[in-house]
Amino acid sequence: MRLRLILVGAGHAHLEVIRLNSVMPLGNIEIYLISPSDYQYYSGMFSGYTEGLYDEDDIRINLRELTNKCGVNFIKKSASRVFPERKKLFCEDGAVYPFDLISFDLGSKSIPPEFVHSQVCSVKPNFQFVEQINEIRESSTPLVVGGGAAGCELALSIQAYKNNREIKGDVRIVTADKVLSSSSNKTSGKIKSLLERSGVQVWENERVSDIYDDYIETSFNNHIHHSGLLWLGGPIGEPIFQLSNLAVDEKGFAFITDALQFEKYSFMFGAGDCVTLRSYPNLDKSGVYAVRQGPILFENLHRYINNQPLQSYEPQKKALYILSTGGEKGLLLYGKFSHHSHQAWKLKNKIDTNFMKKYK
Repeated sequence: MRLRLILVGAGHAHLEVIRLNSVMPLGNIEIYLISPSDYQYYSGMFSGYTEGLYDEDDIRINLRELTNKCGVNFIKKSASRVFPERKKLFCEDGAVYPFDLISFDLGSKSIPPEFVHSQVCSVKPNFQFVEQINEIRESSTPLVVGGGAAGCELALSIQAYKNNREIKGDVRIVTADKVLSSSSNKTSGKIKSLLERSGVQVWENERVSDIYDDYIETSFNNHIHHSGLLWLGGPIGEPIFQLSNLAVDEKGFAFITDALQFEKYSFMFGAGDCVTLRSYPNLDKSGVYAVRQGPILFENLHRYINNQPLQSYEPQKKALYILSTGGEKGLLLYGKFSHHSHQAWKLKNKIDTNFMKKYK
């Protein structure tokens, strides 16, 4: 009798599991991918698309084609709840899928619950990104909420798009801390300077307290006008884990072990932004880690099926980040080192396009 493995979400790690299965099949096992869209959009190239450097097909992976080529069954649905004791996954449309093993790599949310029903755009879920960004980059005074890497990148990319096409108006960015607060003061100052030089208006250390049709109110009672609001604040866990009564951290991300297993259920695995490693609770929710988790997740699924000891995942101590800053320039960050140039963007472009080629 064949075992059944369900992959929930088409994040970086699951894409690699699917690809590796076509090279080294896991064995006598049926694999199903459940995702709400036929396409997985690659967030690493969102800034390039926003600026106009890439077309839509450049930044997305056709999941039906990939799964068909790799011997995986594709189900276009949204998972809503898992019952570990019964080994059943429920989807939003009421469909139920039994499993022997299950793995989650479904990303995160960004809009806080209190603002979900306001007129706010987000890049998540990622298959809505193109429609959202196409509209907001054409508007006069788009406002980005969030001064992390994604917020800075997209603010710069929207401004570059507007500058290149002589679309009047400027981009605004508001952040509860300084921009790139997880980096050094020097790096934070450098990205702030790049934002302001490009024409982006920056408000630091101000939280959004209320949202209206054409302006936001901040914690300092400032009114910042906007023609569209793109929310790129800190990540929030998908509700599926809390609804399933699984152990989660304060932001709703499920806890996993170093072997990428759920703590109470050895047949449940997780990777990417949707989970928190118990041993590394402060690890950034970033694709640079999820990419490294993919081969280990595949190996551990293989070992679990064959009753072998599992490998441990240990995050790299330093991670390479390259932020697109507009005009085919990039800000390369590695530990305390930073470098801004055309060469940095060319390296980013090479890394991103090579990643996409693996799954097309």
